[in-house]
Amino acid sequence: MPIYWKTWNFADDPFDSLSRKLYDFALMSIHVPDFVNPIRAAEGGLSISGQLAFTRMKRLLEVAGNPEGVAEIALDFAIDGQGIPYARGQVRADVVLLCQRCLEPMTFHVDTQVCVGIVASEEEAARLPEQYDPLITRGEQLLIAEAVEDEILLALPPIPRHDPAECAVSKNVEERQSGGEEADAASRSPFAVLAQLKGKH
Repeated sequence: MPIYWKTWNFADDPFDSLSRKLYDFALMSIHVPDFVNPIRAAEGGLSISGQLAFTRMKRLLEVAGNPEGVAEIALDFAIDGQGIPYARGQVRADVVLLCQRCLEPMTFHVDTQVCVGIVASEEEAARLPEQYDPLITRGEQLLIAEAVEDEILLALPPIPRHDPAECAVSKNVEERQSGGEEADAASRSPFAVLAQLKGKH
């Protein structure tokens, strides 16, 4: 399935024009830019690593209970032995969600791997090796914040729930069940029956 990271076609490329020489150096680490040209980044072996504030990801802010949060990203652009430009890396973030059992906050840890082949069309995407998810970009700019936001949102559970051992509702249910089982066990005990018979006499 194609990766529909949003791209933009800028007449002037601020990142490229301000840092044109950066593309001449392979595997370098920089502060997270707003956008990059993925083809040029792959040709130059660009590496991006750093932190991205949740405040730069509006859709994530609608579900995250920690607007002060940050995502840690590491993304390497390169061209493989078959001549395929690609981006590979990792996105990590702790997102506070609302548990749908107890309606209390819970922290969900996102740790997702990214491995996309950069292509210009659906036809090229269909020919990519299996290890790549296709990123279709027609020579346009890749918005880093939205790409990272997409990865985080895809990793979040559709129905957030605490681990049963940590959820207040689950604990209460277990305690009630445990109490009921103890009462049933006591009522089935021959000693309990004997005590009841003695009490009648």
